Amino acid sequence: MDVNIVKLKKYAQNCSVLYVEDDELIRTQTASFLNRFFPNVVQAEDGQIGLENYKEKKFDIVITDINMPNLNGIDMIKAIKKVNQEQIILVTSAHNDSKYLVELINAGVMHFALKPFDNKQFLYTLYKIAKELNFSKEKESLRKKFQLIINQVKVGIAVLKDNKIDIVNKAFLNIGDFDSVETLKLEMPNIGILFEKASHCISATTNGELIEELEKTKKEDHKVRIIKDSNTYEYQIEITKTEEDNSCILTFTDITAIHNSLNSDEHTKLPSKKFVIEKIELLKQLKSELNVIILSINHYESITQWYGKNKAKNLEIIFSETLKHIIAKYLPDTFIGYFGENKFVIIPNEDNIESFYKALKNINISSFEFFKNHDNSEIKFNPSISIKNEKLNTNKNLIEIEVDLINAFDLLN
Repeated sequence: MDVNIVKLKKYAQNCSVLYVEDDELIRTQTASFLNRFFPNVVQAEDGQIGLENYKEKKFDIVITDINMPNLNGIDMIKAIKKVNQEQIILVTSAHNDSKYLVELINAGVMHFALKPFDNKQFLYTLYKIAKELNFSKEKESLRKKFQLIINQVKVGIAVLKDNKIDIVNKAFLNIGDFDSVETLKLEMPNIGILFEKASHCISATTNGELIEELEKTKKEDHKVRIIKDSNTYEYQIEITKTEEDNSCILTFTDITAIHNSLNSDEHTKLPSKKFVIEKIELLKQLKSELNVIILSINHYESITQWYGKNKAKNLEIIFSETLKHIIAKYLPDTFIGYFGENKFVIIPNEDNIESFYKALKNINISSFEFFKNHDNSEIKFNPSISIKNEKLNTNKNLIEIEVDLINAFDLLN
């Protein structure tokens, strides 16, 4: 039980102490002893004054007697714990105060010193507390520095300890539109719920399940998807486990652009049929019925036959750019996809689409450069489009929904 006085002074140099004792002689002598190690010791002669001092200033250590006038030590401790549940408190008590021991432990008190003081024992107790505080402050300082560093990283980072959220950076908070880690812990302590159920992607109801899925799933399927503002975002997850403290570090890299480029039509640059189905797969979990608009260019096969496949493809490109322009004007962020040759699918992000639908119906294909360049051709067509608003039953499986869309296009022309 030897105490290194040099280390004690080092540990105690940044610790503030509130000492509450009603006996003036004991208070004066003990405060003088404490001042040898702690540079900031505030005295209070009863629990009421002690509590008032505590509310005015934060203290690292509270040392208090039990039986005092105005407000006893137990009631003061309970009031302090309401302000700061983690407050370190050392209770000084006489032998006949042992009846309060269980109540004090229940109140969160872990440190005790018997009066009259055994200086060596009292010093050892102070040494343990100061050492604990010093390490805690160093740990908190390192934690703050770590938080500053990872907040500069653009990749989302979430650290789970014992399957609970420990640390996250700003990039991860932005993924779920959370303003702070406290809000995240309160509203979504299981981060897997953030992500949608989708093929070749991971979702989980608990953090433990999320980690299990990552451990048993092929690395190429370590992906998650989320819908924000009617847009779909995809992230690649990497997992690193630290066995010594049962922590997992998860990183979330935004691969939306890569995913979109791999699943977009080469000519129109619109999401391909596969991507359209993926979008429907995500949205079908949110709605029992999905409103979609399907469009086709009339006489497309004849145009292909007489003007050639490349010319017809150019017409699709011009048409897709027109659709993008109308969407940007009337319903920004609305999804538009290329379902295959001469098949365009629009999934509005709201139900009131009257003006938007009207603008689509009024597209004048005859004004396109394609037809202007062929005004002198002997082949004449009636350049127009076919358009229809379809209701997809999302209670069906994806294959059935895909067939319904194909049939809808067959009936469109």
